[in-house]
Amino acid sequence: MVKVLRESDSIKRALKDLHRTAKLLGNFAIINFTGFVKITKKFQKTFPGRENQFSDITEDRICNKGKVPLDLAEKMEGYYAKWFCEGNLMHAQTQMLPKKGDGLSMDWSQLRLGYRLGMCFILSLWVCWDCIWGLVKDGNSTIGGRPAFPVFRAGAGLLLVHWFWGLSVFVWTRHRINYIYLFDFNPRIVDTPITIYNDCVDETLVFLILMLLYYKVRE
Repeated sequence: MVKVLRESDSIKRALKDLHRTAKLLGNFAIINFTGFVKITKKFQKTFPGRENQFSDITEDRICNKGKVPLDLAEKMEGYYAKWFCEGNLMHAQTQMLPKKGDGLSMDWSQLRLGYRLGMCFILSLWVCWDCIWGLVKDGNSTIGGRPAFPVFRAGAGLLLVHWFWGLSVFVWTRHRINYIYLFDFNPRIVDTPITIYNDCVDETLVFLILMLLYYKVRE
């Protein structure tokens, strides 16, 4: 029974993946067809004497208007409806819609953010270790007693502001609060939460590396 369920889930995922790929390919073909038609119209306006030069190839020979991948997508919907939805095509189309986090499309940006966050965590532990262990073991002054510490403290405050701004944007976006309208921001230049977190991670890495270099060189 477990084996049958696993095979059924595997077939479902394969059909959904192929259906999604076919839909994307069909949309890509339609975009190319539309672009070629607009280019030919512009060409005909620019050169009135050559109006019919591309008339024989614009209809069926340019990407076939995306019919082939869209027909394949419809076939996948029919298979899915027949095998898993008791022939209900509408139910099958609903289940085959792309869902966030379904694992069919890999988003490597979150993986990159994850291991860079790990780097920040390791460097933070290193800074804390040097600050505490040097004072406990030998009684030496740590980075807190160095002349440049106020500069690093100010930088840490600015970093915290940036991190909390990213967290606020994430919460507002998650709960569909239109903060762009509330703060009268320009939508074209507003960053997404993942972009803000990437910037914060980069800034934190530079900050911690500079702090460690200053502390180690001054020892």
